[in-house]
Amino acid sequence: MQRSRLIWIFPIIAILLLWTSASTRAAPLAAYALPEGRTHDQAHDSGYIDWSGPAQYVYITHRDGSSLPPEEGGAYCGSGCSEWVTRLGNGGTASGSFDRNVSYFEVMVAFTPEGGVGTATLSACSTSNSWYLYNSSSTPGFVSMILAVPSGCRSWSLSASGGFVDFRSIDVEYSGPPNTATPTASRTPTFTPTITRTPTATLTPSRTPTLTFTPTMTFTPTATFTNTPSPTPTPLPPQITGVVVCDLWGDSGWCRGEETLELTASDPQGYDVTISGDLNGDPLTCGSSCDLPLPEGTGTADYIVTSTSGRTASGSSIWQRDGTPPDLAVLLPPVDGRIGWYVSEVDLSATATDAISGLSILNGSLDGGTTWISFPVQFTDGEHLALIYARDVAGNEVTVSRSIRVDTVSPVAQITSHTNGEIVQGDVQLSGNLEDLTSGPEGGEISIDGGVTWQPVLLEAGNWSFVWRSGEVPNGEYTIQVRGMDRAGNVGDVVSIALTVDNAPPAVSITERWWIWENGTLKVSPNHFPIASIQVTIRDPRKRWKELVLDFDPGRNSYVVKWDRRFGDGTLAPVGEYPVLAEACDVNGLCGQDAGRIVIPEMATSTATLNPSPTATNTLMPSITPGATQIPPTPTLALNTPLSEEQPKPALSTLPLWQIIGLLGLFMVIASASVVDPRPKALERLGETFKMMSQTKKRL
Repeated sequence: MQRSRLIWIFPIIAILLLWTSASTRAAPLAAYALPEGRTHDQAHDSGYIDWSGPAQYVYITHRDGSSLPPEEGGAYCGSGCSEWVTRLGNGGTASGSFDRNVSYFEVMVAFTPEGGVGTATLSACSTSNSWYLYNSSSTPGFVSMILAVPSGCRSWSLSASGGFVDFRSIDVEYSGPPNTATPTASRTPTFTPTITRTPTATLTPSRTPTLTFTPTMTFTPTATFTNTPSPTPTPLPPQITGVVVCDLWGDSGWCRGEETLELTASDPQGYDVTISGDLNGDPLTCGSSCDLPLPEGTGTADYIVTSTSGRTASGSSIWQRDGTPPDLAVLLPPVDGRIGWYVSEVDLSATATDAISGLSILNGSLDGGTTWISFPVQFTDGEHLALIYARDVAGNEVTVSRSIRVDTVSPVAQITSHTNGEIVQGDVQLSGNLEDLTSGPEGGEISIDGGVTWQPVLLEAGNWSFVWRSGEVPNGEYTIQVRGMDRAGNVGDVVSIALTVDNAPPAVSITERWWIWENGTLKVSPNHFPIASIQVTIRDPRKRWKELVLDFDPGRNSYVVKWDRRFGDGTLAPVGEYPVLAEACDVNGLCGQDAGRIVIPEMATSTATLNPSPTATNTLMPSITPGATQIPPTPTLALNTPLSEEQPKPALSTLPLWQIIGLLGLFMVIASASVVDPRPKALERLGETFKMMSQTKKRL
């Protein structure tokens, strides 16, 4: 009976040994010791490399003559290749352990021209080495970062600060043989008192009639396989890993894209686990794994994994995310000209703020980004394109442009059609040019009244013109003023010339008709300008004798015109009517004219040949000299009016003496009547008298 019980104890012992053996191979809390030789960074997935803080795999192209890791095919790269490598963000760390003393240790880190790269620090116990991994080459390249490991050191780490760090492999060479594994008390199996007999384990004689035992089935007092209670094996705690993953890393360890916290937890014994914790104070809960989106800003995630075994483990991760570019404000004064032009010098400045990672750079460029300068920037005449650039610590950028047009110089106008003091008449065509080298000429204005009123000029291709109707203004001197405007709104200085308008000649009037024994009256008045000359010309209508020109002093306004009947060559004028032309010219050569007639009647010729008696001469002549028959002058204004040619009437034959005496008596009666009645009818009567005398002569 005792032996039959022992038979069932052996299978139970075997099961316990298998369980104990499995428990001794549970994953350790830290990474496994690095194997000798090269270990690629993907060994994180198999437990040889630990991550903490921001870390992830990234795919890059680099200059490297090595081979790809076995996980990526192991092909030789040649002059360069692309592969997945580990990128540690700012504050991220990769770490592990050594199996024994190390004779050689290196990590291959990448120098890169990318912005945001940081400093790699490789440590092994009391020794460390740091490299800043930025260079100006066009492609990243991996370099061996070698560190001497102190004797007895069993841990290493690679950390990133001030930006990201990329590494692809770790090489280690050990000194001495590998360590031999020795069992520890923590791995000794223990048993629980729950092992009991069941009815199925009972033996009956019918089933074991021939059962015998061999000497190997005997037991000694040292056997431990007894039914005494044993302590329960202690469960191992759960494990939890938090990795901050970013799809677009920026500068200084900041994430510029979407960032998540990947939490993964497990229990070595297979118990169920749950994760709890908080993101910057906001609670979180999930199962054995979850991906949590991280907000912009900086923060710390604290998390705890709880196993149904009752054990817990905790960890924390930090993040910094900024996907928002800086707020940029451009400061320009209000436009003080037209159509976007400034007519004074312009100062441009800018301000920028970034509430998350902070502002890193603020500057401007005036040459399309070739060179950059700080603000403020002053602009003078011309058209300028300014670029304003801001960048935050995370690497977010913003660029804006401003077009700035400045024209502080007024246009220049010139008058080229006339010179100062020139005399003009009628419609005056004024013209000139208008120049502006920056914004260009826009238009011009002209003033005839000293700047009181302005009128637009016609502008074509930088030349202006204006028609001035000077006949609409009185004679005199006028100042012509011209000014120009450019497109920016600048008004140029006024340029001017003085022009003399002389459209109206002096006013001239002379007696329209008078007898040879009478005097004509000439009146002259200037029209703004002084009179330079006055002439009266008496001519023969038939142009038989040289005309007589009488000059008068222009210093008076009224003159008496007398003629002694002799032409310029001394010829005595016969009976007839002779045209008289009066002309007055001003200092500018503009002349006014008027015309009259001098009448030499037949009586004048007859009187010259008579031999009157003394009594007749003494009594008649005084009655003839009064100007009772003078024709009242009617002043008229005439400009170069041609006079009709008239033929003087030939003198008739002399009358008998008695007829002459009778005619003289009749003439005295008519003359007396003219004195009494000075109206124009007296002239008509005198004319009728001469007609009657002429008819009488014909009848005789």
